Amino acid sequence: QQQRQQNKSVAFAIRTNVAYLGSDDDDPPMPGYVISFQVKDFIHIKEKYNNEWWIGRLVKEGCQVGFVPSPSKLQSILQNQAKLQALKFVGNENGSNGFNNSSNNNNLYNNNMNSSSTEKISKKKLFFKKSTNIPPYEVVPAMRPIVLIGPSLKGYEVTDMMQKALFDFLKKKFDNRIITMRVTTDISLVKRSSTSSSSASTTAACAGIVEKKYHHYHHHLERSSSRNASGLDEVQLEIERIFELSRSMNLLLLDCDTINHPSQLSKSPLAPILVHLKITSLKVLQKLVRTRGKQQNRSLNVQLAAAERLSQCGPDTFDVVLDENLLDDACEHLAEYLEAYWNAAHYKSGQSLVVISWLNLSFAFSKFTCECILIVSYVWTLNITYALFLFLMIRYC
Repeated sequence: QQQRQQNKSVAFAIRTNVAYLGSDDDDPPMPGYVISFQVKDFIHIKEKYNNEWWIGRLVKEGCQVGFVPSPSKLQSILQNQAKLQALKFVGNENGSNGFNNSSNNNNLYNNNMNSSSTEKISKKKLFFKKSTNIPPYEVVPAMRPIVLIGPSLKGYEVTDMMQKALFDFLKKKFDNRIITMRVTTDISLVKRSSTSSSSASTTAACAGIVEKKYHHYHHHLERSSSRNASGLDEVQLEIERIFELSRSMNLLLLDCDTINHPSQLSKSPLAPILVHLKITSLKVLQKLVRTRGKQQNRSLNVQLAAAERLSQCGPDTFDVVLDENLLDDACEHLAEYLEAYWNAAHYKSGQSLVVISWLNLSFAFSKFTCECILIVSYVWTLNITYALFLFLMIRYC
């Protein structure tokens, strides 16, 4: 069943909130085929194997299909690890207080545990209880949408002009592999499920997606008094449309009118690829704005403030930072990143088939060579019985 999933379409995608080492699992379906992952890794889920395991693939170049623990399975693993760490903590406390392994000391520990140790253990249990409430997975689009931010504010000529140049380049570069979507609603209003929500609901939702082959997304909407319910419904429909378009497994480029800072999408269920189109010198941006006429010059301070705010973001805020002086260099930089992402998201099973074909061909050639040697040896020695025996052994073994 695992082999049949190599070329099967992606049912849905998840982003991990916890790390998992497959080699530590003591009951895998197939040893050596369990996927290990780190926090914030992306996994394409193909199918449900059973209640404890899914079949999927880590979205990284060179990774193959394997087994992924279901949310309930992973949650139980995390709880067991928390208990073991708590017991280890208790053991360390015992050692520091001078307890040994004798029966008298064990009875003394069991009957007269001091209040400070009890308080520390209870705090430790509370710590692990909070950590296990975090859902192990979040449902995200099958292909992460691409969002351009900067060099300043959307709606102003300099920013729109530079982003349009990148849009045109990407459409030409990834022709037939990219979808462009205009987003006029404020998609920052949609937040992913809060960490305080029950992990059981996350498990049930993900399992239902696999079994019914239907995507149902549960998001928390932050309602603002200035926006009516119909506007929020439009935002929700826009998010669902993005999820649906991502199932085509093409690159998805979003032209967002309202997104000007990565913090707006930090809690988004879209998990986008954030691209910062950066002008390193504010003086250069100032000159560009002034060349666009008096009307743009009136908003110079606003655009400079927005650009400065973007420059203060940490190095891990964006997935790609385009700070090249030439537009062609920036375009090639982005194209290289997206090409690598495309290769990571699309498993090339043909490579393994080619290897298998070459192995079969080599084996067939070696058998043919042995048969020729046997015929020669038969002619040379005239030992029919011996040659026939070797011939049958090589042919059928």
